[in-house]
Amino acid sequence: MVLVIDELEQTCMACPSQWQGKLRNGHTIYVRYRWGYLSVRTSEEPTDNYDDAVRGIEIFGEQIGEGFDGFISTMTMLNRIQDVAIIGNENVL
Repeated sequence: MVLVIDELEQTCMACPSQWQGKLRNGHTIYVRYRWGYLSVRTSEEPTDNYDDAVRGIEIFGEQIGEGFDGFISTMTMLNRIQDVAIIGNENVL
């Protein structure tokens, strides 16, 4: 099942590149790229607390860069995670 992202905010540009947001199902999402590893986590229950996603379930994880890499653009990140999460509308970005 592909999750739909209705809100997404980049909270850090690099080291790590990271985003937090809200899914259509009411859960929060946390995306982080550090040490060349891209991770997507979601909260276990619907919530407005982003920390629940930080500590939540990893639904995607992939080593895509070198060990000291900590920057990825939003568009590259979205392309990499499109099998698990997509943007719900053009107003998100």
